[in-house]
Amino acid sequence: MNNYHDYVIKDGQFIGKFEEMYQNCENPWNEKGEYYDGSPCDVATKQLIRAQSNPNTCSLGDGLGRFLDWVNVFGCGVEISATAHTLAKTMYPWLKFENQGILTFMAKHTELFEIYLFREVLWYILPYWMAICDILATKHGALVIVELSFYDDQQYGRDYFDGPEDFIHKWPFTIEKIVREHTTKNQREGRIMVAGRVP
Repeated sequence: MNNYHDYVIKDGQFIGKFEEMYQNCENPWNEKGEYYDGSPCDVATKQLIRAQSNPNTCSLGDGLGRFLDWVNVFGCGVEISATAHTLAKTMYPWLKFENQGILTFMAKHTELFEIYLFREVLWYILPYWMAICDILATKHGALVIVELSFYDDQQYGRDYFDGPEDFIHKWPFTIEKIVREHTTKNQREGRIMVAGRVP
């Protein structure tokens, strides 16, 4: 089986061949319900979304749509890979999926979603993150949720966010919830979930 790292980030360099990854890796992120159930970040995200009354949720960089289905709310998944987009529509025909890059979708889509979810995608859109935040800043009242993994030996992306606390420090919206899922004593390696409201 091919390793998804070969198509995404390898040896500190961003590769970004997501279409090739989905063509060659059956389940690149090894996602399934049991994985989500065991993650405090994923569970907290689900709780935040489900706490609202069937919120219109936009999952950006949604991959195969598995997480959006697990959350079990009305939503729209946005994914740049045509292969992932086709598979998601086949597996979850009751959900809506858009085959676009995230910045393109955000710039063109005027509908106001109640929740914007960026789950494990931020490292792949770093050059566009501030432009995306500028667009999100116009979505008054929306909840923005980011889940992101960090690594002790991480090379790529540290010039943007040097660890989880730096990411939290630079968060542009009103923070409502933070969940830390660390695996090392210095609290760098692991995942975080940050949720904030657009004023």
